Amino acid sequence: MRIPKARYITEDDIKIVALNEITKKKYDAIYKGKLFCPTENCPAKVSFCSGRKAHYKTWRFSNHSPDCIYHLNRSGRRTVIGLTPGITLNISKNRIQDALTRAYKSMIQEEGSETLSISNAPVKKNPSPKKDGEETDQSVQMKLFGGEFNEEDSHIKAKKLLSRWVHLISPNDIGQVRLIKGYVKDVELLDSVAEIVVGSNNEEIKVVFEERFKKEPLNRSYLNKFWAIKDMLTLYKEIYFAGVGEVREDKSGGYALSIFMGSNFKLNNEDLYNIARAMRMEII
Repeated sequence: MRIPKARYITEDDIKIVALNEITKKKYDAIYKGKLFCPTENCPAKVSFCSGRKAHYKTWRFSNHSPDCIYHLNRSGRRTVIGLTPGITLNISKNRIQDALTRAYKSMIQEEGSETLSISNAPVKKNPSPKKDGEETDQSVQMKLFGGEFNEEDSHIKAKKLLSRWVHLISPNDIGQVRLIKGYVKDVELLDSVAEIVVGSNNEEIKVVFEERFKKEPLNRSYLNKFWAIKDMLTLYKEIYFAGVGEVREDKSGGYALSIFMGSNFKLNNEDLYNIARAMRMEII
């Protein structure tokens, strides 16, 4: 059934996206996986179909609520056994910390070979769910917060936390949780936080710490500590950056990485709080 509009849902907002506001390029870069049925409280996901008569349609295996005008009776169709499509899973703190440590080691030990192997490696296609069988972890969306389940409390198999060098970020990463690797190029202090420019192979990304970061009680020990990064730039030839956050497109059309927790990024494999503390004690 064709659907004329959709709800675009993010952590901070919900808005209606009409067909005249969307294109195939915008859908792939921004909206894919975040569009839902326009009926309020209906959990069904929808996808955008371009062409002569552009429209939204219901995702396969996604069901509308019984009182929704787009509800379909799916009886007689073959079902998928296993996980419920569209499950969201909060990534555990331990997995993030392990991933940050591995990223740093890969940068200092295999920097040249890793960059080459990633860029030349064949692209692997994600397996599609099989009918009348066990559904793959393709239906699990990784989140930093706001998911239906916590990884450490669930038996659900989590997807791999994908990492990217700055120069290998693509439009497919927009809106997704990624571990981004690169080198600190510059830092601009902004009140209690900062905007960090991280780069690799002549490409750059802005690392931002938004209002949610500043309001999170667990981040209090990181506020007003970003001056330490400026000091590091005067002491070190290279500062290795690894951070886990959500990749976004900024107003200028470039990429931005929004980080929500102070513990989710490291510089030379060190936590910012520890760096600032050591700087004050003059032991770095």
